[in-house]
Amino acid sequence: MFKKILMLLLIAAPLSLAAQKFAHFDYNSIMASLPETKKAQGELEAMGKQYTDELTAMEQEINAKMEKFRNEITEQTPENIRNRRAQEIQDLQERYQQALTDNQRAFDEAKARKMQPIVQKVMDAVNSVAKEGNYIYIIDKNASQQVGIVINEALSEDVTRKVMDKLGLAALTPAAGATQPAAGSTPAAGTQR
Repeated sequence: MFKKILMLLLIAAPLSLAAQKFAHFDYNSIMASLPETKKAQGELEAMGKQYTDELTAMEQEINAKMEKFRNEITEQTPENIRNRRAQEIQDLQERYQQALTDNQRAFDEAKARKMQPIVQKVMDAVNSVAKEGNYIYIIDKNASQQVGIVINEALSEDVTRKVMDKLGLAALTPAAGATQPAAGSTPAAGTQR
């Protein structure tokens, strides 16, 4: 009896393995195709330019003060005036460093705030496709390559089009060869939330 049960298990195991469905999708192409991504990227680029312009203006002010200091300060200049001018330059440099830190933090927060709902929308569509298609895993093929996971695309279904359809992008085609992350974090391999 035990041998019959063991034989049945050995025969059924490969069949159950073959019934498992795996899929992959191109996260970067999907993100690049979304109008919301393009809008968010435009807003982030404008914000980044504004911050860069502010920092450039501060650098120019610091450089102008330093040049003036070098040209006007001589050995005959009283020490209290020299110290005051040096302190002014140091204060400007500290303000510049603080602005650099504040701008980076504000930019990162704005990026997260703008991109998180878009990423969530894509992941909701991926989860919906996973449930409807009864897939065990749906893996982002770009993220998997970055961490050294190889997808045998002959045995895994490409569901990029299905995800795009879920997002209402049926008339659009995936961005050809999109390899750069679209202003958002790429989900980890084996994503299924």
